[in-house]
Amino acid sequence: MDFISFLLQQLLAAYTVLVEPLLRTNFYRNLKKQIKVDPNARLLFYRTQVLWEWSWVIILIVILIPIQNPLTWLGLTMPSTVGWIILAALVIGIGLSIVLLRQNPRALANMQSSLEATSIPLPVSNAERKWFIAAAITAGVCEELLYRGFLIRYAMITFPGLDFLLISILSGIIYGISRVYQGMKGILQTSMMGFSFAIVYFLSGNLISIIGGSQGIAVIGSVLPAMVFHALAELRPLFLWQPEANKKKAR
Repeated sequence: MDFISFLLQQLLAAYTVLVEPLLRTNFYRNLKKQIKVDPNARLLFYRTQVLWEWSWVIILIVILIPIQNPLTWLGLTMPSTVGWIILAALVIGIGLSIVLLRQNPRALANMQSSLEATSIPLPVSNAERKWFIAAAITAGVCEELLYRGFLIRYAMITFPGLDFLLISILSGIIYGISRVYQGMKGILQTSMMGFSFAIVYFLSGNLISIIGGSQGIAVIGSVLPAMVFHALAELRPLFLWQPEANKKKAR
């Protein structure tokens, strides 16, 4: 079982870096084609995302079977005091930004314009909004387990000389490349988001053990605040995107 776990770790790491960007590009291209002829194209896209990303969790469970303290290995530990403070600040900050934008017509219009460039996956109908929420929460949980929980642990074991900042940058870049279909701007923005998620992950756990302790691999961080932060970031456009307003503007 140890060998199977080891083999799956290598395959999952290779998949994350090499295959994931190609799959996401293919999904997005299919959505762009199907949305012109199939009114349910977005629903199929969201449902596919949910099933696809939860399949990673099944693989991670198999990987964790022979590992001691599997939840700690994956970062599924309760946040530190600093982690709770960071989480509260992020929730308040994102909520406040949504309220302020919605109360400022000019700022909201600018936000609409910025979302327009990547609006194809954004929901239009009520049914699509429900599945968008499910897909956003799924992304918050599953992508953090893959890109932060697993990938950061894998990188620290494979390259023990790297410190937490370099690991965070590497994690962010790999996450950004997964959005290659959004172009260079999308890659840069997503890389910055991935870097932010990684910093939240590290700061929410036992950072001291990484910097100076000989047991740096034992405890890395807590993925739970990063999950919440990620899910909120995915859900934020839902409160700012107004497809009807954009249709009227187009007329």
